[in-house]
Amino acid sequence: MARQLRRSTAGNAAVAQPSRKAPSKVAQRPALPKLTSQSKGIGKFLGEVRSELRKVVWPTRTEARNLTVLVVGVSVVVGIVLGFVDYAFSELFRLLLG
Repeated sequence: MARQLRRSTAGNAAVAQPSRKAPSKVAQRPALPKLTSQSKGIGKFLGEVRSELRKVVWPTRTEARNLTVLVVGVSVVVGIVLGFVDYAFSELFRLLLG
């Protein structure tokens, strides 16, 4: 959108260009208490897991419901198709062998 705006106003110097947002500052995690050498690895791991989980963009309730319905629907359709193919092959073999 900004590129299109720049192209359409390339000859017009009076039009101000849209400015970019300044990057937001990430909150720093408080330091963990002093731990033994073995528990440092576990504490570091759990701290990194927590940090990564904060970055996840979780779906809304509506998105989760819609995606769940989609997965169940596709599973039912695939099950019906595979059931039909199984029935067709079993009838074909029954005709060939019977």
